[in-house]
Amino acid sequence: MRVLIVSPYFPPEGGGLESYALTMVEDLVEEHEVRVLCMSRFKSSRENLSVKGKTVQVERVKALVFLNTPVSLKFPLRLLSLVKEWRPDVIVAHTPVPFAADTAAFASFLLGTPLVVVYHTLGLKKGSFLDVIASVYSKTIEMFTLSRARLLVAVSPSVKNYLRKKGFRSLIIPPRPKRELLEASLELAKKEKVVLFVGQLSRSYRFKNFELLLRAFAEASEGHSEWELWVVGGGDELPRYRALVAELGVGERVRFFGSVSDPKKLAWIYSKASIIVLPSSFESFGLVVLEGALFGAVPVVSQVVARNISPTYPRIGRASYVLRQKAELSSILNELFENPKTLKKLSAILSKSGGSEKLVKESECLRVLSELNLLEKF
Repeated sequence: MRVLIVSPYFPPEGGGLESYALTMVEDLVEEHEVRVLCMSRFKSSRENLSVKGKTVQVERVKALVFLNTPVSLKFPLRLLSLVKEWRPDVIVAHTPVPFAADTAAFASFLLGTPLVVVYHTLGLKKGSFLDVIASVYSKTIEMFTLSRARLLVAVSPSVKNYLRKKGFRSLIIPPRPKRELLEASLELAKKEKVVLFVGQLSRSYRFKNFELLLRAFAEASEGHSEWELWVVGGGDELPRYRALVAELGVGERVRFFGSVSDPKKLAWIYSKASIIVLPSSFESFGLVVLEGALFGAVPVVSQVVARNISPTYPRIGRASYVLRQKAELSSILNELFENPKTLKKLSAILSKSGGSEKLVKESECLRVLSELNLLEKF
């Protein structure tokens, strides 16, 4: 079967949505022909990506970024041309970032190619002045896109429930870590006294509550100066956070790595961390928690994150601390700092019995095509 994957960006650009698209390529390429069409902040290009011994063509179309959304007038034309020339059996579009998936839905409508939509988050509203625009979009263009889909895929129980409230049924296929991280996690390094945060550090990602973690760590580490906070991620808020670190007097205990795209370096960082924290007030899944847990890092997460992780990966749920309220974060960190035996016990729950092979479910991306085939028969 020929599968065309349409994504706003594609690694090394982008974030969790694009990482999911890459793992989908990895899972489908063994049995199917796969191509990728996406946009880029930098330049248009075509490259042949080697995945599991197979060649996958990745085509990027240069785009302008408008309201955090890549937009290109050339993209719809290239998509229509590619569908006509290559004749894929199915288009798999990743959203709810506007434009890319909407263009795929339009191509599906014009040319009759079956469409699968993978929905990655709980809508576009995030408590900013852009919510009005997001509301109009979700009631108009997005409804057309979702209605065109033969099959809807939700990345978590929360996303499935969100789509259900909009009137759509969906299949849950959770994210999984990149292949390189899965392989690296089989060799766990000795833990250090490190608290880890992985995520975007920009205004539009303040819902991840990194400042809350920074202040909580500063308070909890007053009597535990041997502990460090490691931060992976970049963004326009990074200068402000660096200034806050200096203001809190923890400059020697906080280490900023910036964005890390090298899987080996990221695996090394995960392997050293004893605790991974994600206190988000808004999160569609929380893949970094799963990645940290693969390496034995004990998760400290918000209830929003726990609701997605625990049902899908119950072992991680059993080894996690869940914040009932934001003020608890400092006391939880302090408790873990003072109880290394507890940390060791919880880490063992995560890493025992074969590491990632037992902890992470085998990929279910092939279910997309099998479910689609079943729908075709009716």
